[in-house]
Amino acid sequence: MPRKIIAVDLDDTLNDFSATLRGIDFAPDHASALSDETFESYMHRIRSNAPEPTDLLSTDYSYLRYRVHEQCYRQARARRDAIAFMQWLRHDGWQIVICTYRDLRRANTCTREWLGINGIPFDHLFMARNKIVFCKLWGIEHLVDDDEFNIVHGSRYGVKVFYPISERHIAMAPNEATGFTSFEDVTRWIQK
Repeated sequence: MPRKIIAVDLDDTLNDFSATLRGIDFAPDHASALSDETFESYMHRIRSNAPEPTDLLSTDYSYLRYRVHEQCYRQARARRDAIAFMQWLRHDGWQIVICTYRDLRRANTCTREWLGINGIPFDHLFMARNKIVFCKLWGIEHLVDDDEFNIVHGSRYGVKVFYPISERHIAMAPNEATGFTSFEDVTRWIQK
């Protein structure tokens, strides 16, 4: 019997991270050195997922971004169909690898707490910048992820990618990944 192993992303796949980020009310910390104008500018950049403006590893921007993201990690709502899917995977004997872009050096505890609170089972929790390479190295044939790079390039490397369809996927390059609106679809597809 073939080994059943699957990698699943967290943010905007199992939860509503982007919606939470857009709606979060994060007040400036007046003990910090940021002016209100700089704080608002940084919050705008964080909400639009702007990259770090410098190569430095630690800046005021990166620190604020981490604090905001950590709050979102805790507050993001899990998709009900995602919880049911993950529980079905466990019941059906799948090995579950949560594979995320989150910096788990900082967010490991809050991520594990969120998974536990939401009843989401998993065997392994990893941070991976290139999930396709990660899946190839682990021998994982199935990846559930919303990232365009993984969606577009996964099949070229033998990784079958399933992604929750969202507005940002409209202008995506042609690909062989399979979009879904409900995790029930993924359940049917991987049972085959």
